[in-house]
Amino acid sequence: GTRGLADRGSVLPASRNRMSAGSAPCSTKVKRVFITGGTHGNEACGVVLAKHFIKTPQLFAGFSFEVSVLLTNVASIASNSRYVDEDMNRCFLQKDLSDPTRTSTLEARRAKELNDVLGPKGSADAADLIIDLHNTTADTGVALMMPPGDELSHAIASHLISLDPSVRVCNWNANQNDWPMLPSVGKHGMTFEVGAVPWGVMDGAVYQKTRRLVLASLQYVEAHNAALARQPPGPWLPTSVQVHAFVRAVDYPRDADGEIAGMIHPDFQGKDFEPL
Repeated sequence: GTRGLADRGSVLPASRNRMSAGSAPCSTKVKRVFITGGTHGNEACGVVLAKHFIKTPQLFAGFSFEVSVLLTNVASIASNSRYVDEDMNRCFLQKDLSDPTRTSTLEARRAKELNDVLGPKGSADAADLIIDLHNTTADTGVALMMPPGDELSHAIASHLISLDPSVRVCNWNANQNDWPMLPSVGKHGMTFEVGAVPWGVMDGAVYQKTRRLVLASLQYVEAHNAALARQPPGPWLPTSVQVHAFVRAVDYPRDADGEIAGMIHPDFQGKDFEPL
């Protein structure tokens, strides 16, 4: 569910999951925000945007919280590859981070290093919010991917949808109690998955849109902190956001040899996020 901030009379879109008015989606002030890029090294728009943010810290001046920007899988950025040994965005399960023997791959070792900086995962010292920048060859548009119970991230998403109705929210699998993605290290977190963009290619329109929405996310966090500081705090109103939820994975039909024996029908091709 989502509780949206009504600041200076503005009201965010009203919520499908009803919440009581007057309470915040996060009851504590946000103090530390991380923006990360390069978790997949060949997703160039996220890498270049993170580098831009590193070089322009003045963009974050005046916020009531600290903003840090990190390049995550530096080795895969250098080789313009998704990863070196394994997908680093599958290395952040709590059990793997806490397993001292889980060090056989470059990404597993780097995940532990990042956990020390961004977390430790599940601790009071973990970052308040992590925004991980990605792009994809899939035609997702701007898809914000997050834990299903993360009310602050859903409130931010609702605000971004009010600015750009093409933004979509995709919840991580609700049947799990932990997730292996980098943003899960923080108390709150989301993946900015933006496409369609070929691997290793910069797309100016995607870059500009992502930059604008990331900065709008930070402005929402600032308004959230300001609302908490008021006496009385708030106001917050119930809000609504349409969520795409994982149901199950469906494989292509396969022949007796295990080879794919079918394809998407032309009438359905390109109709992502639409009912079939």
